[in-house]
Amino acid sequence: MPPRTSSRAGSKAARGLSFREAEPRPLVLLTGADDYQAARAFQRIRELARAQAEDVEVTRFDAANYQPGELLLAASPSLFGGPMLIEFHGLESMNEFTQRDLTGYVTAPDPEVVLVAHHGGGQRGKGLLDALKKASLVIDCTPLKKDAEKADFVQQEFKAARRRIESGAVADLVAAVGNDLAELGSACRQLMEDTEGAVTQETVQQYFGGRVEATGFAVADAAVAGRGAQAVSLLRHALATGVDPVPLVAALGMKVRQAARVAGARESTGELASRWKMAPWQVQQAQEAARRFRPADLAECVRLVAQTDALIKGEGRDPEYAIERAVVSISRLAAARR
Repeated sequence: MPPRTSSRAGSKAARGLSFREAEPRPLVLLTGADDYQAARAFQRIRELARAQAEDVEVTRFDAANYQPGELLLAASPSLFGGPMLIEFHGLESMNEFTQRDLTGYVTAPDPEVVLVAHHGGGQRGKGLLDALKKASLVIDCTPLKKDAEKADFVQQEFKAARRRIESGAVADLVAAVGNDLAELGSACRQLMEDTEGAVTQETVQQYFGGRVEATGFAVADAAVAGRGAQAVSLLRHALATGVDPVPLVAALGMKVRQAARVAGARESTGELASRWKMAPWQVQQAQEAARRFRPADLAECVRLVAQTDALIKGEGRDPEYAIERAVVSISRLAAARR
């Protein structure tokens, strides 16, 4: 039976089924290079299989070191008659024996056995991979690169735990620890275990404030809010702690462009989010920022960011001075309309 398609719109539909939708099937394929998502999928299938039968027997194979005939032996009925769960890890590095035995097995999988295989990417074993995709429940484990995808990950973590987190807290958490999904997942668990009730921005600042403050997004948020002194202080702290000027300017440019996109728009938050491929909370933040600028001032901010980007990438002699000047100028423009 083909896997269900998700009714959730947006990036979810584009990405396919997530690790949260993994479940025991005769064949399950995990595709993508994100080992954290793959590990969560493996874990979820094990837990669901053990919930169905406590005596499930788990056999794990490293696809690079697999020996011929091991799959047939593992899938054969156990002496004690317990259910079986077989895991193949690292199909992207599979040897010829893995490819041969799995290819044969996929044509007639045992309906009483659950087999889960992870392929991290690349062309190795493409024929087997194509066959698995046609016959399996396919779980998407490609890395989450966009902030909107990471924000959705955080929201789904809290939703699964029946906890609530404010949109601003989601943004701050992604800004603080969003470079590594495993770390982001760990941060979510820490907040849920150590706190009660809704998680707020203040809560995230309490736990991860030092890391939030050192990011380009904190600098950019302060600048477009017209808080010049805070923006410069955060900027100098970020530069002093080794943050490169390039991502700082990128964050500033993203905030300015988002504000320019939604300025004066009459569409709903959802329509703007779909149009500009932004998360709803990003649209709301951009609308708040846009209200602080006149149209001409927003145009000047866009020009300042473009000029600064060129200056820090070779056209200027002092990248740190260039970005500080841009931050001060944008802050003043935002503050002028208060």
